[in-house]
Amino acid sequence: MPLNEDRMQGSRELSDIAERLRLLEQQGAESHARAAHREAVIDRLHQENQKLRDEARGLVFDPISADLIRLYDGLRRDAERLAEAEVGADQAVAKLIASYAEDVELILDRCGLEPFTATPGESFRLGEHSVVATIETTTQGRENTIAEVTAIGFRERVSGQVKRPVRAKFYCLPEPSGPSRAEQGRLGGNSAANRESEES
Repeated sequence: MPLNEDRMQGSRELSDIAERLRLLEQQGAESHARAAHREAVIDRLHQENQKLRDEARGLVFDPISADLIRLYDGLRRDAERLAEAEVGADQAVAKLIASYAEDVELILDRCGLEPFTATPGESFRLGEHSVVATIETTTQGRENTIAEVTAIGFRERVSGQVKRPVRAKFYCLPEPSGPSRAEQGRLGGNSAANRESEES
């Protein structure tokens, strides 16, 4: 009899140990699930916080960046115009203005904007290129390609978003020959007059 009681006692103890282990495992799993949920919430809050910061930064810096880009363009234009002059004094002023343009470019770089450009012969890319003028060409392969870059572009260094596309002149094929708009209007007017005379 005592042997059977010892076995039953041992079996109850093993059952208690197994139950406790199961409870510990369940508590560990619940704790792990809570920790994972907490980390997910922290990550989401961090992303939302970063998004709000970026939006606030954009509201403050976008108008300033746009003004700095316009200032950079104006300084570059003036420097190039003066550099083309033959007078010696204008050359010195051109170098000075070009140095101011470089300073503005450094400020834009500190604002997280980096310059980018294009080369003649590149095809038009929406979002990266802006057409300021077209130049007619009879060469088929040149259609919709860059003829001349007039102003470089700027993009955000981190996101790669284009803040100001490259401005350029593009080649285009000449319009098909035919009557001009004035001639088309005159022809249309004459045909309308002819129809009226025929009806009367």
